[in-house]
Amino acid sequence: MVLVAIRVYSERRSPDLLVVDLLPAGLELENQNLSHAIKLDSIIFDGKPASEWQKKTTILHQEFRDDRYVAAIDVGYKGTSYLFYLARAVTPGKYKVPAPLVENMYQPDKNAVGNTLDTIEITNL
Repeated sequence: MVLVAIRVYSERRSPDLLVVDLLPAGLELENQNLSHAIKLDSIIFDGKPASEWQKKTTILHQEFRDDRYVAAIDVGYKGTSYLFYLARAVTPGKYKVPAPLVENMYQPDKNAVGNTLDTIEITNL
């Protein structure tokens, strides 16, 4: 399992942001909407549960798709939002990691490409 953390910062209020994080090959999402899924509350990130980091984040909608995580969020003036999701390693190999994308849903010219790892390697234990 891997915990993916996304930090979104905006200089001005952005009530209509869409965050799209494509998964690298070899991983699949742990859908938090399923009852048997490992919950984010049980994972500690930098000394706090992941759910504690997300308390100040206004998540309007989120989806756990086959190949990506998608969230619509409202970021306040000079605000920072945190998003977390879990992914499960399913296929060994070395894969390129796509960068997360953020755009304003009603002003698509206002967008950004995030930073991420270049590659991820999944090995058998």
